[in-house]
Amino acid sequence: MTITTISSSAIDRIENPSEAFFRKNYVERSRPVVIVNTQPRPAQMDWNFEYLSRVAGDHFLPVYDWGDKGPTVNDDFVIRQMKLAELIEYATRVISTSNQRYSICQLALEEVPPLAQEYQTPTILENAERLDRLPAPFRESRRIALFISFFRGIHWHNGREVLAQLLTGRKKFVLYHPKDSRFLYPRKLIDSGLAWFDETEAVFCSEIPFENGIENIDRRRFPLFEQATPIEVELKAGESLYIPTHWWHFTNALEPCIVIADFWDAPLHRWGYPIAWRSLLMKPYRKYLYRRLLRFKMFSRNQQVLKTTT
Repeated sequence: MTITTISSSAIDRIENPSEAFFRKNYVERSRPVVIVNTQPRPAQMDWNFEYLSRVAGDHFLPVYDWGDKGPTVNDDFVIRQMKLAELIEYATRVISTSNQRYSICQLALEEVPPLAQEYQTPTILENAERLDRLPAPFRESRRIALFISFFRGIHWHNGREVLAQLLTGRKKFVLYHPKDSRFLYPRKLIDSGLAWFDETEAVFCSEIPFENGIENIDRRRFPLFEQATPIEVELKAGESLYIPTHWWHFTNALEPCIVIADFWDAPLHRWGYPIAWRSLLMKPYRKYLYRRLLRFKMFSRNQQVLKTTT
């Protein structure tokens, strides 16, 4: 096994680690790490846009439609039903955040049965769900999600670890330690409105508009941001990034990308405080009350599902 430290970002890049090594040195210490050349190579690492179109292109899936302006910090989108092949046709033409009209975010892989059946758990996660347990009020099932997007605003995961597997393309990740939360202007719970009741989960986001890049953030409007310490990582196809729970991160594709994210619970002792205090309230809410409230469509501002004509 080879370990290379990326001096500019202080994140190791390790080759083919064992699960024990990965857990001891990174998961248990809540340290991000880039993983390359995993053996055996999971089947999904050979997927690309052409393959997804061929095996699942006719599946209608929920797609984020951001409109002509592209994604913004305000989450101004509607959910549109679209064939995967059609979405891919749009996605592969994207060259910047501003012309990313359609994207797939957080789509459960089980909604695409041909892909779910072929997905293989990376060897470094084989025992994660068994070893990383939460008390019943906080416990959630493992989740495998598909992302086809150019940009994802800064956010953190609600008591969840994640292994982001980049299948094709190149993507830049910028991470911030949970201790920098006070510099990153977390969305105020009181101002989050219907985010408590819909699928946008805006309460896990920042008020800072990152869609135009870090260099264009208004420092006069967000003066504390200068005190946060960014950790930048460029991921290449075939590589994976472990992001510990409650670490802030945003992503920007350097070219059209496919990402599979494998989420699992993080034990309470690994939660990243101070922002993790929110999860003590939100995680039980999301698990129990949220699902019941969704039965009443009035709570979702994205309740209207549009279907494209083909």
